[in-house]
Amino acid sequence: MASDRIGQKSAELVGVPPFEIRQVTTDFILEQPQVADNIMQVPLNKKLMYSIKENGIKNPHLCMKQWYPLAGSQRLRAVAQIKKYNQDFNLNITVHRFLEDWHNCFYLWPDEEFRSKAIAIWFQTQEVVFKSLYYKENEDKDGTLMTEYEDIGEQLKWKRDGKTGANTVES
Repeated sequence: MASDRIGQKSAELVGVPPFEIRQVTTDFILEQPQVADNIMQVPLNKKLMYSIKENGIKNPHLCMKQWYPLAGSQRLRAVAQIKKYNQDFNLNITVHRFLEDWHNCFYLWPDEEFRSKAIAIWFQTQEVVFKSLYYKENEDKDGTLMTEYEDIGEQLKWKRDGKTGANTVES
């Protein structure tokens, strides 16, 4: 499975909700309640973790209003793992943060299965547009493509409520 990207012109045609751009640290994000409660459910991408340890984080994160990442959860999970052994590990990162929870309109839809799929599609669409518009770094210092880390992450199993499952976006 290849990581998704679309052309610049196509990405620019998609309506993206208002967001702010903030310079924060990984410690700041990891301390946010929604992130702190959920980040360890994200599977650990060990290859990505080793790259971050050596190369840092180059591309920006896309976060929801409460700071949970739509693009960047695996990077934050890797940092959380590194911090288990090096508590001082803390990186400066750029975050594009939605100002509101724009996906909430789907909660009005009565069919729960359709609603869940619609929310997942909305998140995944925003993620691919974001990556296509704002990811400028395509490889790390050793030449590994950033999309290779994403492809590895797509194959990992997520822990939710004591269960494991395929990698899907949830709020």
